[in-house]
Amino acid sequence: MTDEALDALKHGEVQQARHVLALLASEIVIAVTNIPLASYPAAVKSVVPLIDQGKIEEAKAALQAALSTLVETRSVHPLPALRARLLLKRAETLVEDSQRSEASNERLETFLNEARQQLEMAELLGYGKKKDFEPLYAELRKVKQKTAGGGGGKGWLDEIKAKLSKLF
Repeated sequence: MTDEALDALKHGEVQQARHVLALLASEIVIAVTNIPLASYPAAVKSVVPLIDQGKIEEAKAALQAALSTLVETRSVHPLPALRARLLLKRAETLVEDSQRSEASNERLETFLNEARQQLEMAELLGYGKKKDFEPLYAELRKVKQKTAGGGGGKGWLDEIKAKLSKLF
């Protein structure tokens, strides 16, 4: 797919490349629009005399200018990272239980494997570089080693959760 996008860009087909690359996104984008509180009340107050003078069109224009100063902040949350975080949360209660049944051990292994797959998906989709993900993979390996014999303990996932939060 990336080759197709590069080919489209080489031929000046920017929109085609954009559509191809959009297929490689797996994310939630949260947009928050804020009114700049420092300037907005002053702008509204400045319109009152215009309304009192019957200059409605000028007042509308001034209000429209104030509204156009809205500030939009966007935050991107990769879905694979969110899924990995959820899987680790599910695994946490199992990790803390040192008296797990065989079925619980299998569920724990599944959660940890699926968390790794989601992190690999995030890496493949370009939500970070390989070097960003290596510490996460290393932490997952440590947890798998500690829990392999049915062992359990509190805080064993704290490090990976902290690194995941720092990355995303």
